[in-house]
Amino acid sequence: MPRPKYLFLICPDPQLIKAQVDERLTASGQNDWEKKAFWGDDDEPLPATFWTDLTIKSLFPQPKALIVRRAHTLKADQWDKLDAGVKGLGSDIFPIFCLEGEWKSKKAPVPPALARRGLFKKAKKDGWIWESQGLDQRSLTDYVKAWAAKAGLTFEPGAGQALTYALPTDAVAVRLELDKIELAAGDEKIVRKEFVNLVAQTGEMAFFDLMDALGRPGAEAAVWKRVINDHSKSAKDQMLFNLIGFLASQARMYWMLAHGEQPKGNPYMLKKKAPIARQLGAEGVARMIDLALEAELSLKTGERKYEEALDILMAGLIDLFQPKRPAKRY
Repeated sequence: MPRPKYLFLICPDPQLIKAQVDERLTASGQNDWEKKAFWGDDDEPLPATFWTDLTIKSLFPQPKALIVRRAHTLKADQWDKLDAGVKGLGSDIFPIFCLEGEWKSKKAPVPPALARRGLFKKAKKDGWIWESQGLDQRSLTDYVKAWAAKAGLTFEPGAGQALTYALPTDAVAVRLELDKIELAAGDEKIVRKEFVNLVAQTGEMAFFDLMDALGRPGAEAAVWKRVINDHSKSAKDQMLFNLIGFLASQARMYWMLAHGEQPKGNPYMLKKKAPIARQLGAEGVARMIDLALEAELSLKTGERKYEEALDILMAGLIDLFQPKRPAKRY
């Protein structure tokens, strides 16, 4: 089946967009594509280099995939130029337009400025459109099966279903969690049901991912963004108490690792957490417990409101986990 002249990918999840781009380029039969990305929400969304690649034939053509990310933000005049530009496409140019707007209903969010133009009508007629609302519990099953097949993994009875149920529905987060599962499976290549415990419960932050971000200089903004995003999706008090409880429960494991003892648990995760435990030491682990208990007590006694308790807890954790810089000498 010949590849489309151009393609529209309509999906809010950037990881699924990336996977679909790779899949389409592989299926094209051309293995030397030069991928060139452009952004529809840049100050100059489609620069001169884009139009040169799109419309001017080269004497020594290098097959180019022109990937326009966040194309749903392009203005009407840009779509007018594209409407004319795609008519004379050569076989060595493959434009891919990624419409990444939020789905507010089951109908794909196609900008009106695009929907009424010829290039989109032709794409719709010829099937040059791929649509996905993103991952949900139903599509996660197929996603996990495809991941396991590609990685050469098998599941022990019940493990596949349990893993699918535990995973988040953000494809970037799913890939991070599946990477952990693949490492845990090791050379045995079997996903066991107990490995599901490595996945953070839906609606909660992954503790290891949070600690890893807290320990990276300059990562404070990412930590706060993660917290705010998670809170907007779940009941506030429940999520905070889950985090407090998780901090307290993990403190014993960090204490044992910091003192050279071997707690029970998955060897892969213990190996990953050992450097954090050494960095914290006994004093740091004790401080982590204090921060968790202070947050819980201040909330239960009414001393602080929810947002204030969370702010103080996160500020304390950032201060605790960030590597300390040596004092400057004058």
